[in-house]
Parts: sequence; C-alpha cells; structure tokens
Amino acid sequence: MPVRNLRHYDEEFDYIELTKQTQESPIQDYAPEAEPAPQLSELLYFLNIAVFCVLTVVFSFIFLATKMNTLFAFTLAIATSFASIQGFRIYYHKKKK
Repeated sequence: MPVRNLRHYDEEFDYIELTKQTQESPIQDYAPEAEPAPQLSELLYFLNIAVFCVLTVVFSFIFLATKMNTLFAFTLAIATSFASIQGFRIYYHKKKK
C-alpha cells in the first residue's frame, strides 16, 4: 500500500485574499452560444428528397408489376417522380399567385 505524499508548506496561504484576487479577474465566464434553430428551407429540402425517394419506390413498383424491363422501369420511375415533384411545385406557385 503506497504511503501518502504529505507535504508541509513553509509559507501559509491567505485563502481570503486568494479568493478576492480570483473575483477581480477580467476573464469572463463561458457562456455557450445558443444553437440556431433549423431553417424551414433546410427542412423542406430534406422533405423534398424524402418525397422523391418514396415516389421513386412507388413508381418503380408499379412499373415492375406491369412486367416492364427492369432498367427501363427504374429509369421511368425516376423520371416520373422527378416530373411529379416539379409539377406539384409549378401547380403550387400558380395557385399561390
């Protein structure tokens, strides 16, 4: 069992004076910055990607269920889902005006 290393200091510390010195220091306390809330445009961007993926899966299922060629079915599914998203955007902007 190791022996504790107890030291005896020759000079005595004035702890009250030591605490006064630390209170007068010009260093500011750390205040973490508030994290910015996610912007609506960022959320809509990821929602757009998610909708595109879901539509691609649905259209590819429909095209593959009709016994279409695999390469052609996936290509047509990607194009159809992209066209449907763009069509919805155009419809929404025209309805908004």
